[in-house]
Amino acid sequence: MQNIAEFNLKSLFKILSKRKIAFFITFIIVLTAGLTFTFLVSPEYNSNSQITLTDNEIFYNDALYEYFPDEANNLWIIPSTDVRMKRVDYITGKLDPINSEIRSDVILNNTLAALKDKITKNQLIKSINISVDRWNGNVVIESYARTADMAYNISKSILDSYINQKKAELGDAYNALLEKLDPEIELTRKEISALEDEIKNGAADPALSKELDTAFEKYNVLNTTKQNMVSNKGIFIDRIKVIEPPELINVKNTSNYLRNISLSLVAAFAIGIISAFTVNYYKSLKN
Repeated sequence: MQNIAEFNLKSLFKILSKRKIAFFITFIIVLTAGLTFTFLVSPEYNSNSQITLTDNEIFYNDALYEYFPDEANNLWIIPSTDVRMKRVDYITGKLDPINSEIRSDVILNNTLAALKDKITKNQLIKSINISVDRWNGNVVIESYARTADMAYNISKSILDSYINQKKAELGDAYNALLEKLDPEIELTRKEISALEDEIKNGAADPALSKELDTAFEKYNVLNTTKQNMVSNKGIFIDRIKVIEPPELINVKNTSNYLRNISLSLVAAFAIGIISAFTVNYYKSLKN
């Protein structure tokens, strides 16, 4: 086996020596093409941002889900729980759709407008990558471009467009719940008054007392919620928290020059050998 290997190596070097011109011409052409691609084609830059859902425990309200479940969910009011994983699951449930939401026509068109149409919609879609960290409840938004400025501008425009869109949606949900609270609070107040009158008039029924307690509980929940909403509108609407904003100084050049040069050398050597053997084969046929 050793003799066979030595014979094959000798044959290889003999052919390369005999057809060295074909080998070197091919080697130089392939290597030049690889190096030209590596250094002349624009490098790729990456800009990252990271977001999550704000975690305001003061507004956790299970009781509100009993009276206005859809409105509470639309306003991203987080159900109270002592189990961290349940909280993370809820937050992640709100963050999971971000990938499709950012790729929606509304966000993409707003981003393109902010970028002044310097890239196409198809290029914008291909330039972004979104991943959800389910354990920590975070979303990482990555953007790639041929210049550092463009990578940064894409990341910033996407983030701004998405935050503004969510603020608008949450603003609509805020107004919808607020509009429903006043009539329901007034209705509950009248119910409390009627029950108190019945009890005052001598209707000492335990069921009435229980109804009155329930009505008081509902009134307190709705009234407290309204006061919180009116006093802290921004907290209800600004639910997207930016953990890591895009920064121009943090944009990274992701081009791997050493890898490309190494691949160019390997490709040039391999194709040079193939070229030398091909020339030798056809020369042998002619002879």
